Amino acid sequence: MVTGVVRRGGEILLVRVRLGAGGESLWSLPGGGVEDGELIHEALRRQLREETGLLVGEPGRTAFLVHVDSPSRPSARAAAFEGGTWSGEPAPGDDIARAAFFVLSEALDPLGRPGGTAQRELIAAYLSGEAAPGAMWVFGDDGTDETLIAHW
Repeated sequence: MVTGVVRRGGEILLVRVRLGAGGESLWSLPGGGVEDGELIHEALRRQLREETGLLVGEPGRTAFLVHVDSPSRPSARAAAFEGGTWSGEPAPGDDIARAAFFVLSEALDPLGRPGGTAQRELIAAYLSGEAAPGAMWVFGDDGTDETLIAHW
């Protein structure tokens, strides 16, 4: 899985997508799966185009990495990158309810709200500068709860 951190001045691009356990729509960074044979930077550009309508160039620095072990997806990995150069205006894709830029302080609230998953909290930590670029988090997930196992 790949995720993009797209910035416009002091704003961050978020998408509203069905992510909740009950199918509710939640705000998240744009991104998605990597297809077989696809390079990770190609997947990032494709996912951002599909979800937001933006045309993104080569990704910038690694934002953060996540590794989750769960019964349904053993050893799932996600890589988040700063979006680098981009053009266009946000236009939500098929599975996206809304795509919009938010001032950072407004974006952190829905991403790090109480009751959010541990992974959503790490996104808020990165965006707020509490976590250094390139940090890695390892989670265990027993199907009911995510537990942070390691962070470096």
